[in-house]
Amino acid sequence: MPFVKKAIAAVLSVLLLISLFSSCGGEAQKELPEEQDATTIQWYGIGGALPDNFQEGVDAINEYLREKIGVELQWHIVGWNDYQTEFQTMVNSGDAFDIMFASNSYYTRFVNQGAFMDITELVGQVTPDLYSFVPGILWEGARIDGKIYGVPTYKDSSLTQFWYFDHELVEKYDIDVASVHTMDDLDPIFRKVKAGEGEDFYPVYLTRGNPWNGILNQYDNLCTGLEAIGVRLDDESRTVVSVLEQEDFLHKLELLHSWYEDGIINPDANTSQETYRGQFFGSGQGWPAAAIGWATGNGVEQYDITAPIDGPFYTSSTIQGSMNCISASSSHPEEALRFLELANTDTTLRDMLAYGREGTHFEYIEVADERTGETETRVHLLRDDWVNGSAKYSQASFFSLTLMDNEPSTQWEEILDQNEKAMEGVCMGFSMDMTSVEMETAACVQIWENYKPDMQTGAVDPAVLVPQCLAELEAAGLQTIIQEAQKQIDEFFQN
Repeated sequence: MPFVKKAIAAVLSVLLLISLFSSCGGEAQKELPEEQDATTIQWYGIGGALPDNFQEGVDAINEYLREKIGVELQWHIVGWNDYQTEFQTMVNSGDAFDIMFASNSYYTRFVNQGAFMDITELVGQVTPDLYSFVPGILWEGARIDGKIYGVPTYKDSSLTQFWYFDHELVEKYDIDVASVHTMDDLDPIFRKVKAGEGEDFYPVYLTRGNPWNGILNQYDNLCTGLEAIGVRLDDESRTVVSVLEQEDFLHKLELLHSWYEDGIINPDANTSQETYRGQFFGSGQGWPAAAIGWATGNGVEQYDITAPIDGPFYTSSTIQGSMNCISASSSHPEEALRFLELANTDTTLRDMLAYGREGTHFEYIEVADERTGETETRVHLLRDDWVNGSAKYSQASFFSLTLMDNEPSTQWEEILDQNEKAMEGVCMGFSMDMTSVEMETAACVQIWENYKPDMQTGAVDPAVLVPQCLAELEAAGLQTIIQEAQKQIDEFFQN
């Protein structure tokens, strides 16, 4: 399947190039230098620290873009900790941009503020290849009040949760990873390893910024950004609930607290800002082959991965986790869309966005497919500062991207398989309009974030913490938000 996608992408790129050459004669190109012809697109993305030669890579991208579609890029990468605040400031100030990365609740918020262009008709008319390349369910998830305001990134757009364990200790303690399906199944494993490895060994490392991953997967927060409310994915009545009053969530919090009390979770979990490496256990959203990257990132030789703990499933939130949106005031919406079309369907451009400049940041090499032994082209990084800069998942589709030499040949197939098998949550296609409860939501989000480190690391007894948190949420307007969400859901699904 991924090879078919790549082939389609390559054909589309060739057709696009042919179309461009046929629509403007060679003499016209000679009269006006490419640099003067190019339309400049301002693109605001997200990521980490940029390499010192970032502009060198952007220059190579622009050379390719000018040749292909007469566009050049001014690419602005805003840091992980700053992007939501900076983007909100830009929107409030009316600052100029052509494309902006958006995610979940602030995608909806910026749409309601009028910041993003309605591209419902335009995307099909100007970039039909892009519209057909991205599956229909992603366009459905991107809709707000029936309209499309951004291009969803075609990747692991459904959510699948996995747990993984250090292979060395799995063998040492004869752990049956295949038998693990719930948090209760983890309890005897953690206690066995803790007893065997000693008092100073913590089977689970959590931090203030990274508490238990995926603990609320079963609840769709309706793109509100507020984890305190949700609709269970399988609740056909679509009832909006306060998650702190749900028995399944409370049971998970009690388990976490017992692990914290018994030294299974590190004692500084609710305060630590460190990045721990070498963990015995981890929890991540991804696909089976992602365990290779998780192991590499943690300095572990091999992780053994469970079957999916949750998912795969689609909600509007999983789809809206990565969007690229056109400014409502952009002077170049068609050119911006053509850039996004090329970024999603052209492997050469997609690789440059993800890996940098060929010969400087990466090179292409030939490797043997581990399944068939046949030779295939892969990317080998010459330096890793580019990929640690701009967030690859935020740029464009995974399925037009060349695999790196340390990634398994099955990777894109695994992701496509999960997407194809994913169930749809009962509120799929719905995104809540927060306009009438904006103040209440902001207050409740802040309260939730204040309690989250203590709650989702197990550091404080939930019998004490949950009533306190719930009381503050109620005082800040939680029920008002729930009532408004229920009203909108009922109206949406009656039509």
